[in-house]
Amino acid sequence: MCRSILMLLMTIGILGGPASSQPLYEESKAFNPSSETAMAITGPVILSTKRMVFETGKFLDLEVHDPKSSGNWGASQEVPVAQVFRVSGEAGPLRQGNTLCGDQPVTYMAAWSEESSGFTYLGVAMFTGMEPPEGVADQAMCAAYFFSMDVAE
Repeated sequence: MCRSILMLLMTIGILGGPASSQPLYEESKAFNPSSETAMAITGPVILSTKRMVFETGKFLDLEVHDPKSSGNWGASQEVPVAQVFRVSGEAGPLRQGNTLCGDQPVTYMAAWSEESSGFTYLGVAMFTGMEPPEGVADQAMCAAYFFSMDVAE
């Protein structure tokens, strides 16, 4: 399933080459959804290195696991570094009753920025495994969400 998501994103040309790999900071920032998955499930989010907050008011607590995790990140799998976080909490149902990873609890999250067609996107991948992820091809990846790096209104 995760490979299908990546192939779909590459096929429709949403994302392309690498950009900065450290998109999240201690200070919270708002992001608008830019992928169909993010539009359907998360809506706009507020993210920092400590928390991901959804429009429903529900949130996930984040703890930095590796601020510069080497691997194959991004829709192109060409982003060499991402921030990896341990996740605690459960966001539960979000938009239209959808959840982040189906019936699986999210255990890790990776974040990176990626450029395509002159735009910069925030990529966020969710993982359900007990081991820290090493890239978006990891078997434990359950979903990928992409957001505009512009502030949500």
